[in-house]
Amino acid sequence: MAAIVMAEEYWRNSMFSIAKYYGGMNLKIGGENVSYTIVNKEGKTLLELSEEAEKEGRHMAIEPGEPADLVDNRYLPIYRELGRNRFLAMIENETIKTPEQARKLVSKYKEMEVKDVAGG
Repeated sequence: MAAIVMAEEYWRNSMFSIAKYYGGMNLKIGGENVSYTIVNKEGKTLLELSEEAEKEGRHMAIEPGEPADLVDNRYLPIYRELGRNRFLAMIENETIKTPEQARKLVSKYKEMEVKDVAGG
């Protein structure tokens, strides 16, 4: 099973760091192609954030200290819907093997009040 989400502290100093040059990456895991995208805590992609930064005259798409997670694209709509903290709480508290299983839990976690996760 592929990782659902990787915090920047993990992927930034590993073989996954190549993602920072392309905004994401593709892997073949157990014969399955898995695509990952770098997102901020709201689930906006690096490309979307870069366009916003350019319009606003900022030099960085994601400011230092803000989370930059590498998310499996199959889970990206759920990440966006829940936001980083609720999404991470769901991943931490549930046994999730498919996006469909995660989708079934969304309403439960949307109503949940989640404390801020370190870095987010």
